[in-house]
Amino acid sequence: MKKLALVGVAALLWVTAALPASATAVVPHGRAALLLDGASGQVLYQQNGNMRNYPASTTKLLTALVAVEHGRLDQMVKVSARAVDQPPDSSSCYLKEGEEQRLENLLFGLLLASGNDCAIAIAEGVGNGSYDQFIAWMNETARRVGAVDSHFTNPHGLHEDNHFTTAQDLALISSASLSNPTIANMAATREFFWPGKSEMNGPYYNHHQMLGFYDGMVGGKTGYTEEANLTLVTAASRNGRLLIAVVMGEENKQNQYNDTIELLDYGFDEFETKSAVKDGTSFGTVSVTGGKEAVTGVAVKGTFQVSGPKGAAPKVSVQPRPLPEVTAPVALGQNLGSLEIREGDRLLGRLPLVATQTVAAKPDTLQIGLAWLTTVLKWLLIAFASLFLFRIIVKTTRRFLRRNRMRTAGFRRTPGSGRSIDFYRTR
Repeated sequence: MKKLALVGVAALLWVTAALPASATAVVPHGRAALLLDGASGQVLYQQNGNMRNYPASTTKLLTALVAVEHGRLDQMVKVSARAVDQPPDSSSCYLKEGEEQRLENLLFGLLLASGNDCAIAIAEGVGNGSYDQFIAWMNETARRVGAVDSHFTNPHGLHEDNHFTTAQDLALISSASLSNPTIANMAATREFFWPGKSEMNGPYYNHHQMLGFYDGMVGGKTGYTEEANLTLVTAASRNGRLLIAVVMGEENKQNQYNDTIELLDYGFDEFETKSAVKDGTSFGTVSVTGGKEAVTGVAVKGTFQVSGPKGAAPKVSVQPRPLPEVTAPVALGQNLGSLEIREGDRLLGRLPLVATQTVAAKPDTLQIGLAWLTTVLKWLLIAFASLFLFRIIVKTTRRFLRRNRMRTAGFRRTPGSGRSIDFYRTR
């Protein structure tokens, strides 16, 4: 089996050797094709990129992403009769009803051998027994990553009329999935020895024939049904640039792989990384209410890398969206809006707009008046209290001195008489 795969790839590479080193005119043979910058989300090339197509087993990249986000790799999954009951010609890992398998092993079987039985087992296990819950998560995840023209009804990609996507959506899903380290590692694995199963079935080989033969190959997924024809997702990375190539509705494997290589070569040879905007670039001012200054400058914080044709400016636009106004005080670096980076109508990303200076609040006249009045009242109260205390002290002192003089002179008052008498004379 392995020898046949290698021979097939050798023949494929011999065919593609005749392609030009820098492909400037990409002409895919399938129904749709698209090349995506995996970092920025830019579409570098597309042919019928928004046309609905059936994804076949490339669906499993979304299945894997949902499984990793909602499950645990060490989770044990019990295989149901539904998972085992697959069409005779369906890709399978030959699971048995009632057996329990680690989710990690099922994911390897899903991504390498394209096991449809693994797909259903994963959906039921991660969905805590609810297959429908897992499908709902698939559609939610697709929308979250920007795949808004897709709808999924199963985790494996076997044909259903209402199970569809587009080349652009599939590229966005694949970019999100292959950006996950766990999935990227699995998708890049060429063979997997499944404990307890390899002894019966042998090693499980990755169906993607470009692994190990294309410079910078990261991983991907193959797919085929009669209705979809051949579908292929491929991710490759060179010099920090990640590109995602999608071809759909291909008639034969030779064209499928040749078109993919031509797309990737075009992306790597004809484009380079550029900055859509540089950190600290000024974007005007924002009005400040109640500040010592009437405005504050705003500038972008961070950089946004995009792909641009070599020797030319990238085909993206930047649109500042600052706050209409802000109330003082304003701190240096305070967030005052955002800068949108767009490719046509598509939003690629956002960067924050921040204040380039500190603006202190302007003193309020009324507040100053109130503060002055409060201070005056406070000191008046202190003065009144001090005067009152002083009078008490003076009275007390006078009374004490008078009593002391009377004792010294030998006089006292006759009770009730109001007259002083000589104590010694009346004794």
